[in-house]
Amino acid sequence: MVMQGSRSAVDVEHPPGHVDGRLFSDADHPTVLVTDFDVPGYLEQARGRIPVDRERIDLPAEAARDLGFLWRLENSALAETRALLASWTANEARITAFVTAWGYERYWLAKALRDVLDAGGATGSPAPSRVPSTRLREVWVERALPIVAPIVGGVVREPVTAGHMARLAVQEGALQVAEAALLPRLNGEARRVLAEVVERREEIVRFFRTEAIARITRSRREAVLARIHLGWPWAPLRVVGVPEPDEAAALASLFAEGSDRRALTASDAVIGQQLAGNPQPSADEVRAALRTARRRQGSPGRRRVTKDGRPGTAGSRLRPNRSRPVRDRSENGL
Repeated sequence: MVMQGSRSAVDVEHPPGHVDGRLFSDADHPTVLVTDFDVPGYLEQARGRIPVDRERIDLPAEAARDLGFLWRLENSALAETRALLASWTANEARITAFVTAWGYERYWLAKALRDVLDAGGATGSPAPSRVPSTRLREVWVERALPIVAPIVGGVVREPVTAGHMARLAVQEGALQVAEAALLPRLNGEARRVLAEVVERREEIVRFFRTEAIARITRSRREAVLARIHLGWPWAPLRVVGVPEPDEAAALASLFAEGSDRRALTASDAVIGQQLAGNPQPSADEVRAALRTARRRQGSPGRRRVTKDGRPGTAGSRLRPNRSRPVRDRSENGL
């Protein structure tokens, strides 16, 4: 032991390759980024099932279609978690701890919406899209992404986490705004349940925004990676970027009011204003959906015959079809 004034230091011989007792980390660089969000507190207070009084559910058909679209987004937590944990971000202890409770809460949020839909008689789901680009995207998500993400993350390393946090901050914020936009069209028990879903999402949004901004503002490289992650063709209101067949109709309906579109733009801006060009991916997606919906409504459509023999038009595909089975791409099993 070597005495230094009134202090003492232990003379230690570190193994070969170690610097000041460290082999893989740098003493001047914090191993874990710590923000003011209380992750242990969130884990302790993670909430479970939202009770639904099924006898008091009254769900109009158009609202049921839009709620079904939101349910499929809500039900994508497992797919979103897999995309995140297949990358470098899995090395971030606070994030992986948070994601554990996040996935748990997302499960119960989706279950509450599914309970409302079932009680309201909305058991159908749009048929899977056969558009080649959509099928290609599904193959990418299911087969290629789990292989490519770890390789890219291993090359980029820690800055890629800023991109993931930025994406989830924008996505969770957009989903909260979309669910809030549907509230005025619901009543009674259905409205109460959706209002609780919106309220529970508040802490989720705060975590991802806090983590994203902390990383974006601490280094240019992380800001660049975040900007890339928010760029085209990524769209927040999709299941891991794969469009739903009724996406345009649902988004055009949910964001028909200018006040809701402004709320969505403001949500995007929380992260976007920190980055070059102030990207607004959610608002851009909704604007594109509105243009698509207007084109479809303006087209007379070709004449066809419905299953019951009545004349119809191709435009009727925008209406919900309750005879089709529920399709669950996110594997949550709801």
